[in-house]
Formats: sequence, structure tokens, C-alpha cells
Amino acid sequence: MEAIAAVMLSIWAAVLDSVVSQFIVQEVNVGSTAVLPCPSNDDHHRFQFWQLQGDQIVGPGNEVNIAKYKYEVLSGTLYIKSVSTAEAGFYKCISKGLTDPSFNIQGVELVVKKDWEEVWETDTETNVYRVLVVVAALMLLLGLAFFAYRLIKRRRSSRFRDMSDEESPDEGTAHGGSYNVSNLPSMTQTNISTSQGMENPALDTDFPEGFKTLQTTSDSRM
Repeated sequence: MEAIAAVMLSIWAAVLDSVVSQFIVQEVNVGSTAVLPCPSNDDHHRFQFWQLQGDQIVGPGNEVNIAKYKYEVLSGTLYIKSVSTAEAGFYKCISKGLTDPSFNIQGVELVVKKDWEEVWETDTETNVYRVLVVVAALMLLLGLAFFAYRLIKRRRSSRFRDMSDEESPDEGTAHGGSYNVSNLPSMTQTNISTSQGMENPALDTDFPEGFKTLQTTSDSRM
């Protein structure tokens, strides 16, 4: 049983090693030159060509965009100048056996990394997110400013109210005590007429007595 388990483990290790060895990941920045080694070119196989995305072939007898792609015949290393994000993906290197007509095919994954400054400047979703963050920050600041204004206004009004309540009654009388015509007793029409009729009572009583005296003197002389 132990021997069978050891054999199974060795088989699984070989399978995993072959799977991992079939894919090589190459990372490169945007605008740089990508260098992709040919993992299928070994002591028993010779490089034949590269299969690019879209089933394009780069190799001896298949020259595609010489200014963009360049390769080494012996090692099979592929050079891609000024890479962009559109060129990221899987590239297959095909090599042929030296003693038999079999082919060895292994792939290389090209990962193109963006510059974050460029992403912040050109990416639409990132710019929209940036605008939303700025708008949310402005709304938050406006809300805090309005809340502070209301709080200060409320404190001022309560302070003035307390000051008015603390004023003494004498102080209020001294400041607010003024004469008003409405406080005086009203004069009715009867009082006015009575005062007009009794304006000179001595004149009314003395005139008849003087007239009688004058009349008696005249009669005695006659």
C-alpha cells in the first residue's frame, strides 16, 4: 500500500509540474518591451514559430509587423515593442522534436500593467468615481457648515433671552416709564359744559344787585 501511495504521489507531482511548466507569466509595464522566452525549446526540440492572439504566426517565413515583433531563431525568445493592454494574453511557442516529428507546445501569459497615474487621468470609471467622491465631500462640508450656523444662531437667541429675563423691575420702569395721555382721567362733555357755564359766577350774581341799587337811587332823587 505504501508503494502504491508513493507511485500515485509521484504521478501527481509530475502532472502538476508539467502543468505549471506549460504556463509562464511575464509582467511588463505599458509602453515597455516585453520579452517572452520559449519554454518548449529544449535539448530535444527546436523552435519553429510563435502563435499570437488571433491565430497570427511569427517565425521563419512568417514575418508579421517586423517593427513590432522580433524573435531569436536559436532560443525562440520573442520581443514585443511598446506593448499595450490590448496585447495582453496567452502566447504559444511551438517547437519540433529533433529525432521525431512530434511538437512541443507551451504557453506564456503576458500581463501588461497600467501606470496608476495614467489610469487616473484616462479611465472613465475612475474619473466618475473621483467626481462622486468630490461631490459627496462638498455636500458633507455644506451640511456641517449649515449645522454650525444653526447651532450658533440658537445659542445667540437663548443668550439674549436670558439677558432680558435677568433685568430688574426698577430697571424696566426707569427705562420704560413714560407718561401717556391715556393714563390721565378723561374729561366728559358734562364737565366741559359745566365749566363753561360757571366760568365767571361773580359776574352773574353781582350784576342784578348793582342794577337794583342804581334803580333805587334814581327813584329817591325824583
